[in-house]
Amino acid sequence: MTDIEIIVPLNVSGIWYPVYTEDIRYTGSIGLSLVLNPPIIVFPKKGEPEIYFNNQHVNFPNLKYLSLLANVKLDIQSEVPLGFGYGLSGAISLAYALASYELYNVKLEDALIIAHESEILTNNGLGDLISEYYGGGLVYRKKPGAPGYGEVEKIIVEWEPICSKPLSKESTEKLIKNKSDNALVYINQFLHNPSLLKFFELSRKFTKELGFVSPFPNSFRKKGLILRLRECEEGWIKHTPAISGAYVH
Repeated sequence: MTDIEIIVPLNVSGIWYPVYTEDIRYTGSIGLSLVLNPPIIVFPKKGEPEIYFNNQHVNFPNLKYLSLLANVKLDIQSEVPLGFGYGLSGAISLAYALASYELYNVKLEDALIIAHESEILTNNGLGDLISEYYGGGLVYRKKPGAPGYGEVEKIIVEWEPICSKPLSKESTEKLIKNKSDNALVYINQFLHNPSLLKFFELSRKFTKELGFVSPFPNSFRKKGLILRLRECEEGWIKHTPAISGAYVH
C-alpha cells in the first residue's frame, strides 16, 4: 500500500452539556463548537502502537484502548500544541481509528466506536471526536454519542476572522464533568438566532461561569486557550472553518 496521510481538523467547544449513559456509544455531550483549520496531518504506518507529536514521543492515555484495534504508529504534525483545548486527543484518536481502517481493514464503525470510547474512558473529551469526524465549521451536537450514534448539525453562518492564543496546558477531566443547566439555555438562545458573534457572546458567558475569563472583547477562554473573533494580532494562530471533516488521502 502506498503511504497515506490522514487530515483531521481541530475542535474548540464553546458550550457543552455532558450526557453520560450506560451505553458508552451514546455518552457524549450536547453542545456548540467550532471545527477549525489548521488541521493535524497524520502519517500512519504499521508498527508498535506509538504516538509522535511534532517529532516528540508522547505518552497518550487513549492508546491503551486504541491499540486494541490494530498496531499503528502515528507521526503527527500540528500547528497547535497538545493539551490546551484544541480537541487534539479526539483528533489523534480519530486518526488512529481511520488508520486502523485503512491499514488493517478494521470495520470503520468498530474503529470509530473504540476511538470514541478511548476519549470517554480517559476523561479526555466528550464531543470533539464526532465534531471532527463530520466537520462543518460551526456545529451543533444535538445528540450525544460516537459517529453513527450521535448527531451533528452544521450551522451556516457568515464567517469572520478567528484566531487563538494558547496560554497553558490544562486537564480536561474537571472541565467535562462540570454540568451546568445554563448550557442548554444558551444553546437554545443561540439556535433561535444563530450567528458567529452570538456563538462567541454565549460561549463567553458560559465559560466565564466555569471560571475561565478572557480579557479580550469578542473572545472566550476554553481550558488553556483564548479564541477570538475579528481582532487577529501578530503572534496569534489564525483559523479558518473546517467545512469537511476528517479524511484520508
